[in-house]
Amino acid sequence: MNIVYGGSFNPPTIAHLNIIKKLLDTFPDSKIIILPVGDDYKKSTLIQFKYRQDMILLMTHIFKNQVTVSDLEQKSGFKGTIGALDLLSKTYNNLHFVIGSDNLESLNKWIEYKKLLKKYPFIVINRNHYMTIDQAEKMFETIDHKFLFLDFDMDISSTEIRNDIHKHKNLLTSEVYDYINKHGLYEG
Repeated sequence: MNIVYGGSFNPPTIAHLNIIKKLLDTFPDSKIIILPVGDDYKKSTLIQFKYRQDMILLMTHIFKNQVTVSDLEQKSGFKGTIGALDLLSKTYNNLHFVIGSDNLESLNKWIEYKKLLKKYPFIVINRNHYMTIDQAEKMFETIDHKFLFLDFDMDISSTEIRNDIHKHKNLLTSEVYDYINKHGLYEG
């Protein structure tokens, strides 16, 4: 199984790291492809892709060949999750997509979300028991889909971290924190 874990990773936190660990513990023979959004993704607080990619690489170096960081969305631009997964499927088979349970509620606003649900199984990270499997199934009962739920009880806000890096340095790996300081990132 190849698991695609997308996001802004702005910055990558210990919650991201623990989600990766949980995925590898749950699916030990899998490979994780981290897919950070590219610079053309319109989000005002987003720092340059290069910095986010470097920090993810620092954070995930412990996983050796089980985790890779893709620059697909930086190279090809943002075409929605379906576009990215379709491109990745040319290289990787048996793709599964990671999504936070809180993002399921707005999934109907995503590019070609019905096609996305039908084509790729979702691994739903259910943060702090945000919703039940039954609630998720009911939301999409008229659309072909496959959800695998994983409970995850860690709630960390990248926004809070960005607002005061030094106060929240315990929510980052030491390598990521040192990198942020070295490059003067998130200094307002």
